[in-house]
Amino acid sequence: MKNVRIYFKKMGRMKFVSHLDMTRVMSRLIKKSGIPIWYTEGFNRHIYMNFALPLSLGYEGTNEVMDIRIIDDEYPLDKVLASLQAVCPPDIEIIKATNPVKPTKEIGFADYVLAFDEINCDLKSLFADFFSKESVTVEKKGKKGKVKKVDIMPKIKACCVGDNTLTLQLVAGSEDNLNPALVMDAFFEIFGLEPVFYTVTRTSILDKQGNPFI
Repeated sequence: MKNVRIYFKKMGRMKFVSHLDMTRVMSRLIKKSGIPIWYTEGFNRHIYMNFALPLSLGYEGTNEVMDIRIIDDEYPLDKVLASLQAVCPPDIEIIKATNPVKPTKEIGFADYVLAFDEINCDLKSLFADFFSKESVTVEKKGKKGKVKKVDIMPKIKACCVGDNTLTLQLVAGSEDNLNPALVMDAFFEIFGLEPVFYTVTRTSILDKQGNPFI
């Protein structure tokens, strides 16, 4: 028995599939692929899957991570990859299958690209002002619905404004996680702006040292 780390893309219409439904989708793909998957034991047996960092509804991801477990130690990784690729629906793409190196508790950051119709000079100036602030306190709702006040600025490791994109590197992981929507909500509120449409793509998951999570 061995663990296998799957890297995949979740794009297009799949961004409207919730995390719960995504687990169902991936479970069906795994069954259809025919790989020798391991099922959990007990009364309600199910395929073992662990998403490293669940993606928010409405976001695309170009380098998502999911761990599975197979019962055949000798089963080739390239066969796992090919078998899954053969059954993927549109807007899901399996990129690679590898042996896990780091546990998910080592996740520390994630990179996001926010795409706007246009970022004009005024907006660039406001972004520069916003990201230069030492402290921005917002209300964040926890998993149990409890609302607490959080300073988001220490959780923004890097930012870069392009012609029509905003790239953010934010704290991520099971212990702490900053959603880019929370950053943008604070930005619009501070400057009294009407929110504008933007899309979000998570491009990478990083460890606590800022290196690719592998």
